[in-house]
Parts: sequence; C-alpha cells; structure tokens
Amino acid sequence: MITTHTRKRIDILIDAPLCDWLIEQAAAAEIVHHSILPVESGLGRTGAWRDEGFGTVAKRMFVALSNKQKVAALLERLAPDIERYGLVIAVYDVEVVRGERF
Repeated sequence: MITTHTRKRIDILIDAPLCDWLIEQAAAAEIVHHSILPVESGLGRTGAWRDEGFGTVAKRMFVALSNKQKVAALLERLAPDIERYGLVIAVYDVEVVRGERF
C-alpha cells in the first residue's frame, strides 16, 4: 500500500494581469511550485462571462499544493487584497504521495 500524506490545495481565480503579483506573494509565503491554468468562461455575481479576447479580462486559476503553514501564510498575505482584486479562493485537504515535496 502506498503511503499518503495530508496537505493543503489552494485554488485562486485571478485576473490574468495579476498573475505575476500572485506568484510573488506565493513565493514570499514559500510556495514556489504551482500551476497557472487558463479559464475559458464562468458565471459569477455579475453574470456570465467568456474569455473571447476582447471586452473582458482574461482569468487564470492558480493551483498549488503545500503544507497548512505555508497556505496560511499565503492567505495572510492576500487578505488585504481579496476584495479589491475580487479573488475567489478555495482551500481544502488533499492526500498526496511523496509528501516531502509539499
């Protein structure tokens, strides 16, 4: 049986122009491994939107796995800007193999 370890996954929906800022915030919280995924469309408080290259700001999904202390540190760094930047953040427990990497 493979041993698994509980870690945190954090997903952050963010406007594409803010990705570099978010990566800097994550690095300052010692989260240096992540993925940035394109988001094609969605439905939010202001209605439906689609990334068609004009008229809307492109969205990205930041995804990272880490330990709870580093995720908590990132959330503290982001707290003052969550409303201003309209960040949508989800944090949940996941089971990972090779827990020492996270």
